[in-house]
Amino acid sequence: MFKTIFPILLIGSAIAIFYFITDPSYQEIKRLTIERESYNNALDNAKKLQAVRDELLAKYNAFPSTDLDRLEHMLPNNVDNVRLVLEIDRMAAKYGMSIKNIKISGDTDRGKERSLIGKDDKLYGTLALDFSVDGPYSNFNSFLSDLEKSLRIVDIDGISFSASEERSVYQYNVKIKTYWLK
Repeated sequence: MFKTIFPILLIGSAIAIFYFITDPSYQEIKRLTIERESYNNALDNAKKLQAVRDELLAKYNAFPSTDLDRLEHMLPNNVDNVRLVLEIDRMAAKYGMSIKNIKISGDTDRGKERSLIGKDDKLYGTLALDFSVDGPYSNFNSFLSDLEKSLRIVDIDGISFSASEERSVYQYNVKIKTYWLK
């Protein structure tokens, strides 16, 4: 009888050890192996991204600083109303004109987007600027030419004019829109 009970006890204890100790440890090892593989994949992706970042940084550093300054001036990364107004006033002053009646409105597209639901995916913002200048037509034409050739991206939305008492002097009302990176 002892010969039959002893092997049954050994088989039962072997089954119990498998289900309570070996199998949970084996499952934990499989889970940790999968987790290690995902961490290794993430590490490989991070190394690839770092290599791409280093390559792009090297390309960026290869640009002359003057070109980067010009690019920053063309499409700034913030709204700088004062600098924009001063720059336009400096252009007008070359032709004996000064800007006045300045009206700045924020992001002109933002009002339309408020009615929409969802995230704002635009990478740029817009700024509307209304002002007026007084002067002869030839000076105003030269001023517009300078504004057109300016490094800063500017769209002229509207121009209206009115005559004054002086025959060759007109008052011009100008509406422009400029852009900035968000």
